[in-house]
Amino acid sequence: MSPRDARSDWKAYAPEAIPTKTNFGPLEIVLSDIKVTFGEEHPPLILDAGCGVGVVTRLIYSKGFSVVGVDINEAALHFARESISARKGLSEGLSERCLRFIHGDILALFPSGIQAGAFSGVVCQLVISIIGADHDRAALLASLYTALRPGGYLYLSASGVSDDINAQYAELYKSDTEITKELYTYLSRDDQGRALYATHHFSEDELKKLLLDTGFADIKIDKKREVSSRRSGQAAYFYYCCCRKPFVAY
Repeated sequence: MSPRDARSDWKAYAPEAIPTKTNFGPLEIVLSDIKVTFGEEHPPLILDAGCGVGVVTRLIYSKGFSVVGVDINEAALHFARESISARKGLSEGLSERCLRFIHGDILALFPSGIQAGAFSGVVCQLVISIIGADHDRAALLASLYTALRPGGYLYLSASGVSDDINAQYAELYKSDTEITKELYTYLSRDDQGRALYATHHFSEDELKKLLLDTGFADIKIDKKREVSSRRSGQAAYFYYCCCRKPFVAY
């Protein structure tokens, strides 16, 4: 079986079925740090990379930030824009703050009209686990690094290796390696067993190395045992990461 094309999978994915996490506590801590660092007189600009239907985008905006959401799924962006229009409180104050959605590939942000070095913060919720192969993960982080201003913050969440707390994941890692050609990468499937997209589960060391290799500093990674974003009631590990683009490149 040939490797899956992550872009094709996510372009066609049903917006209402896009998985997300609702543990926003770690994100809110990072947003507070961004405000302390970059001030509140002019709302800091945040990039929501892989925004889907805009759940996280709306949360960030509600905290007083300007936000740009980018996603490859046009149907999801239509849903996101409609949800903004339906919420009067979110549409108010747009003259002071920016809230917009852009259709584009987050591995090639800048042809989409995203300005390099413009963002005080970048939020990337679970995307690195489903973006594709190892070179796609590296390209994603490089793109996000370029989007940040010096001193800017990256908030990143990722799925963690969970075979020691979930026997089904242990079996998936074993059975799907022949297909995915990568340990801890498996195929997420629907109730009928049809493959939807490939998912990679990280070790902490693997994730930290990727961030360091990209150039990020001040890396903090928090590992939490939670419930799977797609497998209701099943235990899984998730990583919540915060790091920064150095003020001076090393």
